[in-house]
Amino acid sequence: MLGLFPHMRYREWYAIGELVDNSLQSWISNRLRLREVDGPGYRLQIHITVDPSDGGLITIRDNAAGIAGKDWGRAFQVAEPPSDATGLSQFGVGMKAASCWFARRWSLRTSALGEPLEREVQFDVPAILAEGTEELVVHETVASTSDHWTELRLWDLHRVPRGRTIGKIKEHLASIYRTFLRSGDVVITYNGVPLEFEEHPVLVAPYFASPDGDSVKWIKDVEVALESGRRVTGWVAIRETGRQREVGLALLYRGKVVTGAGEDLYKPSAIFGSGNSFESQRLFGELDMSDFAVTYTKDNLVWFDEEDDVIEALKRLLETEPMPILKQAQGYRARKPEEAPRAQLDAVADRTSQLLRDAGDIGDLWFSADAAWPSPDSTLDVDLGDVRVPALVNRSLELVHDGVTWTADLELVDEPAVQEWLTVLRAAESVAPRVSVKVNSAHPFMRAFCEMPAQELEPVWRVAVAIGIAQEVARSRGAKFPNYVTQAVNALVRVLAAQPV
Repeated sequence: MLGLFPHMRYREWYAIGELVDNSLQSWISNRLRLREVDGPGYRLQIHITVDPSDGGLITIRDNAAGIAGKDWGRAFQVAEPPSDATGLSQFGVGMKAASCWFARRWSLRTSALGEPLEREVQFDVPAILAEGTEELVVHETVASTSDHWTELRLWDLHRVPRGRTIGKIKEHLASIYRTFLRSGDVVITYNGVPLEFEEHPVLVAPYFASPDGDSVKWIKDVEVALESGRRVTGWVAIRETGRQREVGLALLYRGKVVTGAGEDLYKPSAIFGSGNSFESQRLFGELDMSDFAVTYTKDNLVWFDEEDDVIEALKRLLETEPMPILKQAQGYRARKPEEAPRAQLDAVADRTSQLLRDAGDIGDLWFSADAAWPSPDSTLDVDLGDVRVPALVNRSLELVHDGVTWTADLELVDEPAVQEWLTVLRAAESVAPRVSVKVNSAHPFMRAFCEMPAQELEPVWRVAVAIGIAQEVARSRGAKFPNYVTQAVNALVRVLAAQPV
């Protein structure tokens, strides 16, 4: 079994979560005793430290009640469940499986509350497998009966968390243990920084069909009773501002998110629609699924063939008056798009500018040919003049194409009276190639799909820049009427904006 564990289908955050579960369960089972010893201000602290150097080292230390001497035989026996399996420690597999999945070698030290000993055991998995070892030596030293902690060390790692994985670990752990973090009784840190779960504001607005009516908070309690006797409880709400990535349902089991943590949210299409639907951008919630069961890796739910029943019942509930959550999510439009802070807009512009600078000469992405900048005597040349509508962002970008440096004056404006989404103008007075690319944030396309902060604006902005510059590059190549492309784009996005996915 120890040799099999490294080949399990784990994700880093769920593997670390198995180790966190032991700390939480020790705290849950001994809360009253811990407060008696440390006082009413006691809080469980779980410190996760990851050092990628020298083969990697992961340390998880807590101030829970430790592992009592009577539990040692069971704690290290594979698939030996605890006497009380009603908590997070349920199968007797998690700590051993996760430790061996991460590391070739690991150790555990603990001092159990009320016991005068500190105990330590080490697992050298390659040696255990090679020698067929069935017994390990437990080292004991004297300790105070008031001491209570456990330290798990994993080294010589099979897989070392690096790069983007580190961010995902922190994001997922905060999401998985949101209930415990919210309580204020539990602190979890990663390399010394406390994990925090970001709460999403709930929409407060009138019903979309009665825009002049009273504003209400769009959150609805959920209680579903199935024929099997199992129950699902929780809530579903509409986000104040839509966002594709952070919406969906989190399914909790005994307080822990087992499906729908981080970016892996549960979004059944019968409720959330598909593609870029408004429901898929706005609905979120939490459902307690403790009447069901979890896989032994505790990263998924066991549905007992009742998933469709739960989805159908939930959909009916979210469609019913007096708070038809689904209809509001589909039909509501913010009267005024959320204005992204200027710092965010500037950051978008900075990143776009940096991308173009880093790209070098992009002529290879077009085709190789000699082309000179046309003389500015074409009837399509436009004098940009000195009068401009105040821009939300005004930035000049430079890029090189076939050895020629282009300047693009990029603007984000809010002009409800202007029907164009994208305006591209050549600067007739400029000797060097210069083009103005203006994106209108008040256009119906932007209102329908980009009424959210600057992160969602950035890809649209980049496409607009690409279209604008491509048009003028085509003009410089001698293309006839290249501005027809921009005119067609403006016409199409206005039609498409009226038919959201």
